[in-house]
Formats: sequence, structure tokens, C-alpha cells
Amino acid sequence: MTGICSADTDPGPSEPLVAPFAGWLVHPDWAERVISRAYDNLSPQQRRTLIAANPYSYMNVTRSREDLFDDADVSHERLVAEGAAALARLLDANVFTPTGRPALYLYRLTHEHGIQTGVVCTVSVRGFADGRIRIHENVHDDRADLLTAHLTRVGATSSPVAMAVGASKALHSRLDEITNAAPADLEFGSTSVRHQIWTVPEDRTESLAATLSENVLYVTDGHHRSAAAVRALAAEPGDPALARTMAVVFTDDQLYVQAFHRLASDRHKRSAKDCLAAIADAAEVSSASSSVQARPLRRGFAGLYLGGSWHQMELPPAVGNSAVNRLDVERLRRSVLNPVLGANELGQPGSVDYVPASLGLDELARRCDAEDRVGFALHPMTVRELMAVADESGLMPPKSSFFAPKPRSGVFLRVLGRGATSHLAAS
Repeated sequence: MTGICSADTDPGPSEPLVAPFAGWLVHPDWAERVISRAYDNLSPQQRRTLIAANPYSYMNVTRSREDLFDDADVSHERLVAEGAAALARLLDANVFTPTGRPALYLYRLTHEHGIQTGVVCTVSVRGFADGRIRIHENVHDDRADLLTAHLTRVGATSSPVAMAVGASKALHSRLDEITNAAPADLEFGSTSVRHQIWTVPEDRTESLAATLSENVLYVTDGHHRSAAAVRALAAEPGDPALARTMAVVFTDDQLYVQAFHRLASDRHKRSAKDCLAAIADAAEVSSASSSVQARPLRRGFAGLYLGGSWHQMELPPAVGNSAVNRLDVERLRRSVLNPVLGANELGQPGSVDYVPASLGLDELARRCDAEDRVGFALHPMTVRELMAVADESGLMPPKSSFFAPKPRSGVFLRVLGRGATSHLAAS
């Protein structure tokens, strides 16, 4: 488990933080088949079903070990080879169209909680080292290594790292002027989430990129993709295509945050009764009649699922006063996961797994029953809490926040000119 940037990373020469790119856009006739739902929004079984049913879903390019039915130990090499073959299949079918010029794009999501409009761009990978891009989560090395291999050997990316920038009336006004001036170039989604894409006019591109470059950006979703970009550039510092990575930048006031619930293994293999007693020695635990009663309604509380029953748990006080230490995910890790269950979230892959709140508490309970795990339902943090952690250079446990809805993969393609795209010019 590590952070994204090593202490000895060379920040290199200064370059624009935000810039346009000559990307490719999915053809409208292919959008329904190619564009895939956000990876974290789906369970492994749902991803397997989608991959099996649709060979043109972009999810075929980005599959992970758990997306395969029978071979949990499949190598990075096989996953990367299958991803490259899947991307080649999409390119052979001409599902993407090159935009022909360096451009920025606006990505708007309209949903029950509001509207959020982001700028799709590339950002400087060196920005992670020099403080212009700030992070807040640790990453699992195995996942980051897989994504690094995917980046360098599949040769394209379609899942922008989501980032936040401080909101301003001027920035909101500039984005609204663009979206109000013309209909969207592409629309897709459902009645619950509407996705719209605009290409930023050429005469507004440079000034919008410059405005965003003047601000600090905060990674909200995509820490492993960010780590992969940093590692790829460190391995090949002379490749200009690897010096930048695709991102979408939203204003912080429009983002909606959900929790990532936890499933933990009891390394001591106690009975449900004994495990509950051990947790109750570390935290205040009371019984709950259902998941509805157990659901945490404010910070400092968590729902606890164990042995088929729900409970409510009040987390012990924070140890220390840093922004990280005050978070519920860190209080849970320090007081229960590690010392009581022996589940070292930062050092033992697989000891803790994650279920996004969007899948519901019934899914958390189902997986706990199926996998003999202990479930913890958490209250979501705020964007400001996340930014405070990043400003202190703190690192939360992985999957501490879940931003929804998410931009989808398969909309844009940034070509790196290698692997399956070695015959194409890098964008």
C-alpha cells in the first residue's frame, strides 16, 4: 500500500496543468453498445454478465481478475493481452471518430441530486509531484501495477480521472455560456442519469484551460489510475504521451459524495457471538431491528452487520487531530478493523473489501453472508473534508469516498500510440 508519488519523484519542467487533447469520440450509432457503466457501480457478477453479453462494451478493455469466472489468479499479462485485443476489436469496427484538433469537452451529468458539469482535458502527470494536483487516498500496489501495464501496453485510456476545483461564479458562468449556446454533441444515459457532451469552441479553449491551470486540482475518483500515470512516466520519462493523463474537472460545489461500505474478515476466526463481543469492547454497540435502523445518519456512527443481524455502532474518538484522523473511515480502521479483527486494510490485500453505497445495504449483507465477513455501513464524508486531507498531504484508506454519478468509460479515447494503438498517432 503506497501513496501515488514517491518522495524522490523529479517534478521536471513546468508545463500547463490543464490542456486540450486531440482525442477520439464514440460514434453516436455505437454509443449504446460501447459506453460502459462506471466500474465501481457494478458488482463483479454484474460486470461478468455485461462482458459476456456485449463484446463491444468498453468494459472488455478494462477487465480485472474478479471479472473472470474461473481464474482468480490470472496474470497481469493475460489481462493486458485481453484488453488490447478488445480495444483492437473496437478500433477495427470504427466505433470511435477522431476529433481532428486539440479540444476540451464539457461533460454534464443531470441526476436526482442536481447537475454537475466538468471539463474533460489532459493534466500534467508531474502535477502530482509538484502540488498542483492533490490526492487523499492510499492505493493498492497490485491494482496500480495492473493499470500501469494496461496504460503502457494496451495503449489508450478512456476513463478520465475525476478531479475537483474550487467553485467560482465566473467559472460556472463560462461553462453555462458554452452549454447554452448549442445543443450537446452527444447524449446518452437513462431517466435517472442523463449524460451530455459538448466540444468547447476553439475560441474559448485556451482561456478555459488557462483558468483551470491557475487552480489546485483535487483527485476525487481515480487514485489508482493516477498512480498508474505517475508510474508509467517514471518508467519512460522521455515519452511525451505519458507526460499527461486524461481527467475531468468538476467544481467542488456540484459533486455528490456517497460512502464506501466495508467488508472485513475476522482474522481470528471467532464465532459471530465472540466477534461481536470483541467489537463491543472497542466501540459502543447496540442492536438494530433492520438495516434501516442501523443506517448511520450522522458522522461518528456506523451500521454493523454480523452473523445475520444488524447493529448500530458509535465509533471511538479520533486519535489525533489531523484531517485524516477525524474521518470515520480512519476511526474505524484504527479502532476496529486492525486491532480487533486483524484486518490490516493498508497491508493485507483482500482483508477488507468495499461496496459502494449505491448498491445498497442489502448487497452489503448478502456479501457478508456469502463470504463470512463483517460489514460496516458508513456515513459519507464531504468534499471539503476530502480537500482538507489533501491540503495536509494526508492519505486516507483506499475507497474512502464514492462520487456518484460517475462519468462513463467508452465515451472518449485518448490514444497513446503503443500496444493496440501503435499504428495511430498519439493524442
